[in-house]
Amino acid sequence: MGLSIAIAGGIMMFTFVYVMMTLPGIVDKTISITEASSDMSKVEDSITKTTMDVNSISASVGSQVITFSIDNSGAEKLWNYQKFNVIITYKGTSTTQTEALVYYGSCSGNPPSGYWCTDSISNDNLEPKILNTGETLSVKSTVSQNAQTGAIVVIVSADNGVTSSRTTTI
Repeated sequence: MGLSIAIAGGIMMFTFVYVMMTLPGIVDKTISITEASSDMSKVEDSITKTTMDVNSISASVGSQVITFSIDNSGAEKLWNYQKFNVIITYKGTSTTQTEALVYYGSCSGNPPSGYWCTDSISNDNLEPKILNTGETLSVKSTVSQNAQTGAIVVIVSADNGVTSSRTTTI
């Protein structure tokens, strides 16, 4: 009888130690899942609060410069412009062209071919260089070919993936 009590005690001690050694791994995985879920909720909240509109597309026949504006009508601040995607489709010299432009920074004149830049933000009193709710960002872009008579489509995607587009004809 003494041997069976010792064996039962050993089995219980082994089980207790085993549970204590696996518990930190389980807790660590639970914490990782909780953090990932929290991060995902923050991104989804940002996407829900972001509303922007591309407006006022302007271009001249025979020019490479296309200007447009972005209105922030959502609750999310837009500021990480280098992670924005700007795609412009237009009638070029011989065929329709689609170009993904690269952020050039703040404008001082027109950006080089293949780039877009931030010209100004209207009513930018609250936080300089950040597009807050109700503010409008003026953008200049330079495409690789001279625009010809036809449709121009501007698509802008914010850093969180929210997109807006506008089409105009010159």
